[in-house]
Amino acid sequence: MMNIKDQLQKIESLVSKIDVTNDKVSKASIGWHLEHLLLILNSSLKGLTMTDPKDYKPKFSLKKCVFLNFGLIPRGKIRAPKQFFPLETPTQESILKLINLAKERLEAVKSLHEKSFITHPFLGDFDKKTTLKFLWLHSNHHLKIVDDILKN
Repeated sequence: MMNIKDQLQKIESLVSKIDVTNDKVSKASIGWHLEHLLLILNSSLKGLTMTDPKDYKPKFSLKKCVFLNFGLIPRGKIRAPKQFFPLETPTQESILKLINLAKERLEAVKSLHEKSFITHPFLGDFDKKTTLKFLWLHSNHHLKIVDDILKN
């Protein structure tokens, strides 16, 4: 969880740059990437609180194994579900609200059972520990894109 807290601090430091774009790196603005990753983060953290640990059914998946062990998300190859697209142009206020919500939800997850889980649409069930790893990897993917947008 500490790594996700560090990522939230980094996101907070980027709020003033939400309008920056670079078409060579991504068609989306920095704000879009930040809001997208925060929507995934908040939805997943909430999802952990809504499942019954008795229903957790882990299954082996080669894709899940590769992703979790190597953290590879190919850029531009995987389309996020529409519910995780920012509905409007991200604002500093909308991103700050999502950051604060993520901090609250991250704190609430600490007390959950280890077999609390989410079901990823492509990779199957993730227990609490795996969900947190997935969220860190996903956020890291988008923060690297943001870094590249700022570099070029």
